[in-house]
Amino acid sequence: MTTCLVCGKKTPVTHMGLDVCRACAVFYKRNKPLEATMACVEGTRECDDFQKGNYSCRQCRLDRFNFVIKTCSKGNDLALLPSCSSSPRLSSPDIPPLIHDQTLIDRTPLYQNNELALRGIEMDPFIANKEEYEIAPCTYQVMNQAVRIMIVTLFDFAAALFPEFMEISLADKWLLIRNFQTTFHCLESHMRSQRFFPTETGKCFGTYTTYLAPDASGVYFNDCVNKQNAGEAARTLEHCIKQNCFTIREHLDRVKPNDEEFMAMLAIAFWSIEGTPAHEDLIELSSRYRTEILTRMMLRYKETIGAMEGTRRIGQLYDVLGTLKKTEENLKWEYEVYRMLDLFDDHTYMYKLQMHKPDTICKSLNYLR
Repeated sequence: MTTCLVCGKKTPVTHMGLDVCRACAVFYKRNKPLEATMACVEGTRECDDFQKGNYSCRQCRLDRFNFVIKTCSKGNDLALLPSCSSSPRLSSPDIPPLIHDQTLIDRTPLYQNNELALRGIEMDPFIANKEEYEIAPCTYQVMNQAVRIMIVTLFDFAAALFPEFMEISLADKWLLIRNFQTTFHCLESHMRSQRFFPTETGKCFGTYTTYLAPDASGVYFNDCVNKQNAGEAARTLEHCIKQNCFTIREHLDRVKPNDEEFMAMLAIAFWSIEGTPAHEDLIELSSRYRTEILTRMMLRYKETIGAMEGTRRIGQLYDVLGTLKKTEENLKWEYEVYRMLDLFDDHTYMYKLQMHKPDTICKSLNYLR
């Protein structure tokens, strides 16, 4: 049990890489984009309700949260901020710290609990956060619905991590998310697989709460509507699991990215839009974010392992990202095989997403809203 640095209440689970409670994290996520339109109820910007646990002023509550982020990201140790980490981070003072095991993705109930509900498992969010549930073999229906949940969550993730994401058009947001989703899925699932399945290099998370493995490939198509060619599809899936999972795990086991590097890779991948039909403004924004991330990584490396070793380390991380991009191309081929076998069609959500088929964006964003 720790103390929320924003409202002062006790919280069993922390969020966003900080000692903040879920209520304050949700408040920040919803209100940060509206900051420019806020005003202090007293007009003083000094409505300090810390440790009273009942903010009546949105502006001052947001000020407090911004102060916590800025202070912790700089590693300052202030008496007003109990339990605040003093380690340097790769993040900007205006961006939540890039810490893997406390990210919005890793802890958000939307991503985890709704996927458990797809499997017919109702679980208290606190127990779910402890990850004390059965990780079952992945199936077609669970994957297809879980991808929808992941997409909705990625929009929230991007909005919280990158302030300017909220200012771009819906079409540009969708382009970034669509381009990013496979890299995120593969990297996040294999990083978690290192922890959950350390000796099973051919086994990985298919969704957040289910796994893929060569010996479980026959189960995957059990809930397809058309099972006529399920056997042949299962053999294709088994081959692809062996090809992709072993390759990605081999790279990750060799490089062993830490939590900050994991989040830095995600951030770089999010803004890597080469080969997409992006306009000049989005390309410029993407370049600026990647430059900032790489600059902060190099500064961090200079303080720890030295500039030369840091340059080599960044090269290794980019090598991992290159492997993930190759996996994305493999998935496109794999999904086309399933379509030819009449197991996937134009209504299969994960197929449309992977193949960049036209889709109704509002349906994706409103799915679970």
